[in-house]
Amino acid sequence: MDIARTEAFVVEALGRWCKPSRAEHSRSVAAMAAGLCERFGLDSELGRLAGLAHDIAKDRPLSEQWEEARAAAAMPGLGAVALAVSRIEAEPAFADKIIHGPAAAAILGREFGRREFGRHAIGRREFDPFEADILEAVAYHSSAAIEMRPLAKIVFIADKIEPRRPYLTDADRAAAAALGLDDLLIHALWLSISWLRRNGRAIAQSTLDLYNALTVRDAAK
Repeated sequence: MDIARTEAFVVEALGRWCKPSRAEHSRSVAAMAAGLCERFGLDSELGRLAGLAHDIAKDRPLSEQWEEARAAAAMPGLGAVALAVSRIEAEPAFADKIIHGPAAAAILGREFGRREFGRHAIGRREFDPFEADILEAVAYHSSAAIEMRPLAKIVFIADKIEPRRPYLTDADRAAAAALGLDDLLIHALWLSISWLRRNGRAIAQSTLDLYNALTVRDAAK
């Protein structure tokens, strides 16, 4: 994987497809994800790239988001994206709000593939483990899932506690600097769920399942 080349593509896409506030949010998430990767022993470049890419599809037409996501779900090597899409399709109350994650993973996967077979195809190749981790992180950054690997957890956390979020308190910022990865993930999930409830928004079942699994595990310790 050529991280520099892919990052240049993502930066260009942010400027071309995203409104300025979205691009700034993505840069902030990228910086936080890189810092969390360093703290928890992951490659900071992977965190930065996933953070930059996580919202590149969000300001594109909704029909294009669905088309990208469904095309990716049918391609080999993208099991995490396919699973995310199937879960989102099963919960239509909020599906349109979070399909941008798998859509962004589709766009990034096509860039990883270097070759295009038709307008929306990814390219028939296997993704290396680092690419697969990034695509999973981008696909699940809104919905989350129990099976998420560490990079996906970090990008989810970074998206929910990046400094521009208006609901953050000093206590939340202190938690971001002190908690272990899973405890920080629980905190980020709680912040996200609380905000969605306060604003009358539907909550993905996979988000609730992950929060319940982590809190039950903590209670059993």
